[in-house]
Amino acid sequence: MKLGLHLPQLGGAPADLVRIAKRAEATGYETIWVSDHLLVPSAGARIPPVEIMEPITTLAYVAAVTSRIRLASSVIVLPYRNAIHLAKELATLDRLADGRLAVGVASGWLEAEFRALGAPYERRGEYTDEAIRLMRAMWANADPDFDGEFFKLHGMRFGPRPKAGNIPLWIGGISKRAVRRAVELGDGWHGTRMRPDQVAERIKWLREIAARKGRDLKGFALSHRVYVGFADKWTDTGGYVEGVLAPPSQLAEYLRRYAPLGIEELLISPLGSERSLDAFLDRFDREVRPHLE
Repeated sequence: MKLGLHLPQLGGAPADLVRIAKRAEATGYETIWVSDHLLVPSAGARIPPVEIMEPITTLAYVAAVTSRIRLASSVIVLPYRNAIHLAKELATLDRLADGRLAVGVASGWLEAEFRALGAPYERRGEYTDEAIRLMRAMWANADPDFDGEFFKLHGMRFGPRPKAGNIPLWIGGISKRAVRRAVELGDGWHGTRMRPDQVAERIKWLREIAARKGRDLKGFALSHRVYVGFADKWTDTGGYVEGVLAPPSQLAEYLRRYAPLGIEELLISPLGSERSLDAFLDRFDREVRPHLE
């Protein structure tokens, strides 16, 4: 099973981003990841009042100091952005990164953030579906022709386009609607904050939907985000960040449970009492990773 690593994006210093990106590449991680919130409520919400660096800019920054490791998002919220502008940003980043980009996308859930941005909360699903189709049309054609509800594009030229003519889109979300979107429009599915039994249920949905729709899942990527840290005894964390704190042996056993379900890559999001991300990685790479390979 491949492993990805979340970058120190919460108010991260430039030197920290560079150091962790280079370390992840040098030590064999498959992917470095970023998250997406443009605004969060200052109080009274499920998500804590964190400050997250803008994801596309952050990936562009670390793309310049790496050469092999894949770059990905967990996840870009499509309805927050104009799809044409986003298609341009992502295609440009993919070119600058020599084709290393894969993009997790989703429809979002934080209503207060939608309201503050003037984004279509009630129609976020419809917007997300159309945005995916539009971006694919633009990436595939220099002169895209598109006639949708939110966007109509005729007689306009688009470029640059991605290096391979497309950017893999991994659809995030844990609802049946999100899983169906992954089958219908995605190159993969990206889950988050779920135990193995919950992931197994979603993969069952995915395969059932694919069978009904005649979708061949060969080459379809399956990835999942886990929040983990070290503790003397097993602890399930709660709140917005649901994860596991455990001794290394128990943590390794827990993470191994995802592979038989079909998960090909785990995104490791560190949490817990470690004083720095470097300290977490020292211990994780020494005491957990050897048991996952």
